[in-house]
Amino acid sequence: MIGAPAVLTAFAHLNWLAVGLAGLAYYLLGAVWFTPLFGNAWDRSIGYDRSKSARFGPAYYVVPLVSAVVVAIALGMIHSALESSTLGDALVIGVIVGLGVAAAVSVNNALTPHTPHPFVFGAVTGGYHFVGIVIVSAIVELVST
Repeated sequence: MIGAPAVLTAFAHLNWLAVGLAGLAYYLLGAVWFTPLFGNAWDRSIGYDRSKSARFGPAYYVVPLVSAVVVAIALGMIHSALESSTLGDALVIGVIVGLGVAAAVSVNNALTPHTPHPFVFGAVTGGYHFVGIVIVSAIVELVST
């Protein structure tokens, strides 16, 4: 049974180098995913016209970085709670969390009347979270062992 002591133990045993590297990798994947790879599709999916001179405030960069680190912390705690010890374990955890939680929630959140192309939005965003979480899970495991 997982209770408060187990959660605190999992948090106490986090490898902060692994968390930092995994969070940074997830964040950098987003920079590539939502700009050169799928930026145009994502923009169209939400009806956004990104001009070359568009400037974004600090929150546009800080919030995704903090979120990526929070995901890395959560995955590190899951690895600890499940006593994962191999890359195979990490990939299974990443696929379950990435597909079963993050991608599913992303697709569901896309289905609003205000999203012009919800399935494109869901595929781009859900795909990013799926791939990113598998990468985070692998990094957490590899750096922690």
